[in-house]
This record gives sequence, structure tokens and C-alpha cells, in this order.
Amino acid sequence: MRMGMKIVDHTYLFTISDRFSIEGRGVVLVPGIPHAAGTPVVHRGDPLILRTPLGEVIHTNLQDIELIRYMPGAKRLEATPISLPKSIHKFDIPIGTEVYLASAATEKSKSEQGGAPQPAAHSDSDLPGSPPLST
Repeated sequence: MRMGMKIVDHTYLFTISDRFSIEGRGVVLVPGIPHAAGTPVVHRGDPLILRTPLGEVIHTNLQDIELIRYMPGAKRLEATPISLPKSIHKFDIPIGTEVYLASAATEKSKSEQGGAPQPAAHSDSDLPGSPPLST
């Protein structure tokens, strides 16, 4: 985990509103991948970047796309929850954590869609309050 990393060139997917553990599977993040035009295609194993409300950055991978209907207060399914590897505990990921698809996966998704750039679900600008990461 690195503190204060700038998240640029990565595609915002969603902000975690809830998370829970399924024994033997790992932690499930909701709401999940939105069902909206311009949302990139995601696959099992795609690299994800999680940025907690305190600025911690967690690099992980998408373990699975969950086939559950998580719709508190919603009239229709608007997103599909995802799960992370078993090595990550739900308490490692606070509510309010932002989930990004790493740029490597975004480029793979573009090439699968014929190379046409897809609009990002969130601007690729720096996140507010993020100090520059020196390399």
C-alpha cells in the first residue's frame, strides 16, 4: 500500500457503498460495475486499484463477477457486484473506497472492442487532495 498516490490513467468504476465476506470466496464489493454506456468491459483477473478515504492505495485483482442481486432501495439492477481475492479482508476496505480499473486492463478492453476509445465512467483527472507521487 502506498500513501498519496495519484490515480491517473486509470478508469473509475464505482465507490464502495457496502462490502461483505462470503466464506471460502472472499470479500464482495457493492454496488459493483455499473450498467451504463461507456463502462469498460471487465474480466476475471483484471488489475484493480482501490483508494481508501484516507488515501491508502491497494493494488489487487478482480477475483470474480458475482451473480447476486444487490438492490437496496433500487427498482432495478443498476450494477453487478464484484469479489476480491480471499487474501483481502472486508475490514481492509472501508466504505467510501474508490475502485479503479488499472490502465493495463483498460487498454486490453479497448483492443477487444476494436480499438475505439470508450468514454471513461469518471474523468482521468487527479483525485482531489492527492499529493503528487514522486517516481
